[in-house]
Amino acid sequence: MKKITIIVPCYNEEAVLDSFYREIKKWFNPNYEMNLLFVNDGSRDKTLEIIKKFAKEDNTVKYISFSRNFGKEAAMQAGLEKSKDKDAVIIMDADLQHPPHLIPEMIKNWEAGYNIIYTKFSSRKGESLLKRIFTRCFYGIFNHYSDIEMERGVKDYQLLDNKVIKAFLALPDNNRFMKGIFSWVGFSKICIPFEFIPRKEGKTKWNFRKLFKYGWNGINQFSNILMFFVKLAMLLVFATCLTETILYFTHVIESYDLKYYLLHLKIDVFMFILLFLIKELFYLTYQNRRQLFNRPIYLIEEESND
Repeated sequence: MKKITIIVPCYNEEAVLDSFYREIKKWFNPNYEMNLLFVNDGSRDKTLEIIKKFAKEDNTVKYISFSRNFGKEAAMQAGLEKSKDKDAVIIMDADLQHPPHLIPEMIKNWEAGYNIIYTKFSSRKGESLLKRIFTRCFYGIFNHYSDIEMERGVKDYQLLDNKVIKAFLALPDNNRFMKGIFSWVGFSKICIPFEFIPRKEGKTKWNFRKLFKYGWNGINQFSNILMFFVKLAMLLVFATCLTETILYFTHVIESYDLKYYLLHLKIDVFMFILLFLIKELFYLTYQNRRQLFNRPIYLIEEESND
């Protein structure tokens, strides 16, 4: 009998766990050995307490609990490492915005030979305008400057075959951007679209600052976008020089004040871009240092018995 683990990262999800557990159990297939693996990412509420209750009453429920909050990427990494001997895994959130009723279709596609069965919103109706704008900008920039193509709106909700898990875990990256890596590894894949489902209980853990940091980290890892800012600086300085030259030879620029202003404009543009690049250089240096230190991506405080 094939083994499938459903990995569920959790951070302060006490409000939704009971509903999630009742719903997900409806979609367990008796033809497979299925189990739930909750990864408690340093929750400060009763998330771990509720998960322990599930594990005590149901032997198909396992859990890992981190020593602190390491982030969703680390939680997914821990779940994959724990499930590397399974035939397949399904990664999904506990907030029921990832509909469990898609699981049978995922398994069907997996049995048909696909190694990655991923999901995405068929439309973004219901999401905030700010998030929709940010998402569109992120995918546009990522796909333009990256050497891999990442489909717009792809969710973490996906089924991964064992060979994909092994390929993923073989990568030495310390600071991981999961969506980019799953696009990079290749393998045969198919998409299952679904309508946006608003969160019914609890609060989202994402805000604009976290989303921006997450997106920028992904762009930095898989693209050469910093070269864009170098080109932009060159273009702006050239455009300013050209404008100054045209104004001078058409006798529009006879005022010392205007010359002085344009000179300072060039300097300001150049210094802004230069400082930005220096900041990003330091950022990348610290990222490389983190990789060289080879610190663990997460630390486990406790876990259930196998």
